Amino acid sequence: MTPPTTPPVTKPPATPPAKPPTLPETGAGERTLIASGVTVLLLVGGTILYRRGRAASRR
Repeated sequence: MTPPTTPPVTKPPATPPAKPPTLPETGAGERTLIASGVTVLLLVGGTILYRRGRAASRR
């Protein structure tokens, strides 16, 4: 009977990588924030106009 063989022991690299991994840049930075602000302003303005129209129709 032969003894079981074991896999060779691997050692981690002696030095860490130069740069840590990072997420990819999507390019959606400042413009998305501005578009979100404009969207909120349009929704608020539409809500105000809708409520004014409903109040005026009740008179």
